[in-house]
Amino acid sequence: MASIDVILYTSKVLKNGEHPIMVRLIKDRKPKYISVGVGCFKDLWDSKKNLPLKKHPLSKELIIKIEKTKTEAKRLLMKFEDEKTDFSSEEFTKKLKNQTKKTTVYQFLEIVIAELLKADKVGNSNVYKSLRDVLLRFRNRKDFTFSELDGSFLRKFEQDLRERGLEDTSMSVHFRTLRALYNRAVVEDYARKETNPFQEFKVSKFNMKTKKRAIKKDDIKRIELLTIEKGTRLHDAQNVFLYSYYCSGINISDMIELQWTDIINNEYMDYERNKTHQRQLVKLLPPAIDILAYYRKFSLGDYVFPFLDKNKHITAVQIKHRIKKINKQINEDLKTIAEMAEIDINLTTYVARHTFATVLKRSGVGTSKISELLGHGDEKTTQIYLDEFENEELYEATLNLL
Repeated sequence: MASIDVILYTSKVLKNGEHPIMVRLIKDRKPKYISVGVGCFKDLWDSKKNLPLKKHPLSKELIIKIEKTKTEAKRLLMKFEDEKTDFSSEEFTKKLKNQTKKTTVYQFLEIVIAELLKADKVGNSNVYKSLRDVLLRFRNRKDFTFSELDGSFLRKFEQDLRERGLEDTSMSVHFRTLRALYNRAVVEDYARKETNPFQEFKVSKFNMKTKKRAIKKDDIKRIELLTIEKGTRLHDAQNVFLYSYYCSGINISDMIELQWTDIINNEYMDYERNKTHQRQLVKLLPPAIDILAYYRKFSLGDYVFPFLDKNKHITAVQIKHRIKKINKQINEDLKTIAEMAEIDINLTTYVARHTFATVLKRSGVGTSKISELLGHGDEKTTQIYLDEFENEELYEATLNLL
């Protein structure tokens, strides 16, 4: 009788200090070790369960890889035993390795996208869809393997994106997603860790400083004083922008999904952020209360703002697509509003969020408080919003030299 299990082979140390994870075949009381293709540090390994600990950064991916390899090994062993075939450990190892499936980058992308959608992670799936679309355009829809994804490929891909006018912030997202895809492909044995092109091609080189996205308090007042016909798209765009500004920079997707049950006694807004799934409590300022009063008069459903219909937008995908469409529509209308208010900036819903943070900073509010109001997980993210303000202050300080 032969048996199969998985162990962390601590007798061997890989170049990166990890120990290889092995399938152990015991036949005729003799062990044979077959590499799963990945490793793990001893302090991140559960020796009782023979699995990575939950605190391992790639625990889920590694467990999937381990269970997949173990299942294939057991299936192969069962086949040999059912056929009553006398086999050697070497024959078993060769046969198991030959069962490793191959896939292309596009095929693997579709697998990842499908898994994310199944898990209702629509936002993450859209990031991978966006990567797929730019790769299809770059490659003229020609498929390719992970072995072709090398340093030269990445440099040409970067050049193509730059020629198409993409900003560093957008390119960073595409390359970070591609890097994550490659790392996952390594775990699932579709790509080789030794030839990972991102060991030399550094995604950190992309400039993540955003262009000017904040306006001044006076500009907010100019937008507020604009006389726009009520009930029009332009009027909704004006209200959405101002509501975001006066409500701690609430994100557009959260605003579109905001329901009347999230408004407490017309005094507080208590909602769950789509991005972090954490609840955010905001005390409503008078201008925000006025905007709510306007929409309450015409409200026919559960949503505060008139963009979603529970009878039409049912699934997470439908809601996500609707939010994307409405956000694009509002940003187009905000360009018109910027012209009407004579504000020289690409006015978007995100400008309201940045302006909220910057105005508070200019008023002397500490970064930690601003971070909490924005619902950020750490102050580093908040600092991205505020860098432009601080650079301007430093420049003004140098004028004292003149």
